Amino acid sequence: MPKISDEQWQQRRAQILEAAWRCFHRKGVQSTTMEEIIAESRMAASAMYRYFGGKDDIILSAISASLGGLAMRLAPLLQGEVAATPAELVAKLLVTVEQFSARDGYNLLPIAIHGWSEAQRDERVRELLRGFYLQFRSHLAARVAEWQRLGIVGGQASPLEVAQALQSMILGFIVQATIMRDVAVAGQARGLGAMMGAAFDGSRIAGLAPPVAAEAAGPAGPKRSRTKRARRGG
Repeated sequence: MPKISDEQWQQRRAQILEAAWRCFHRKGVQSTTMEEIIAESRMAASAMYRYFGGKDDIILSAISASLGGLAMRLAPLLQGEVAATPAELVAKLLVTVEQFSARDGYNLLPIAIHGWSEAQRDERVRELLRGFYLQFRSHLAARVAEWQRLGIVGGQASPLEVAQALQSMILGFIVQATIMRDVAVAGQARGLGAMMGAAFDGSRIAGLAPPVAAEAAGPAGPKRSRTKRARRGG
């Protein structure tokens, strides 16, 4: 086999991971076969196994790559200038997650839920996800402590417990966006602001979709059903 550069090696691995993500988005992680990933990547089976040992190796690498990329995108929000309020930070984080997850031909948000399922059967995946979420929660707790010094969050609260609640809200958004499909970032931020007794102003957040249009649409299923009945005259 001719030697290839490190850059070419990484490009081939990235090509395979892109193929795997497209397959996972269409069929789910468990239902996708190695043969389907090979076909999607347009590589020979013999070539594929030079880069990954098998499907479990691809799954672990795909999760690692997505978490690493997301961590880089979130770092400025978690380690840079402090957001004015928890609602503003949550809105900025969720907008970033949405933008990072939307890819050409697939979306990482529903794949993330499959990743959580994989963590129940593969200890390596569980430890990878656990490490990411522990670090994320630690950054949130540091933000809470800063808000407490500024008088934005009550000083009697535990920064860790507040961070746990914020993390649950952020992860819960992924579930609602994937399964219920009727949730908007602006609505989440307004709800959090209301619970804290502070109005949320999203006008300063780049990439935040207009809240009225996003929430007025509602679930797609019932609207399609009414349209079909109207066309049939029923």
